[in-house]
Amino acid sequence: MMKLPSSMRVRKRYIAFRVIAEKNIEKEVLWETMMKSFISLFGETETMNSAMRLEEFENNRGIVSCKLESLEKVMISLTLIDCVGGVDVALVTLGVSGTIKKCKRKMEVV
Repeated sequence: MMKLPSSMRVRKRYIAFRVIAEKNIEKEVLWETMMKSFISLFGETETMNSAMRLEEFENNRGIVSCKLESLEKVMISLTLIDCVGGVDVALVTLGVSGTIKKCKRKMEVV
């Protein structure tokens, strides 16, 4: 099976973020909150089209991937999250990258 040429592939972006909270947040609870936030803002169709995915999350830092076309919408929905599992939180974007390797570097620096 042949690979698609790079001009025909879906372009992804990786968003590094940090959760500011009084205690550690569980990955599953955060993911559920992210999905609820995106669905309430943009609907189920746009949620599926965005291909949003929580790639990594530990020590209140994580990486979310999405399609390039949905990058702004994903960042908006992340910014508007203020409560995760009954804990008041603030999600801060550390950076956006085209590769997961560079995104991990941005997480380590900040």
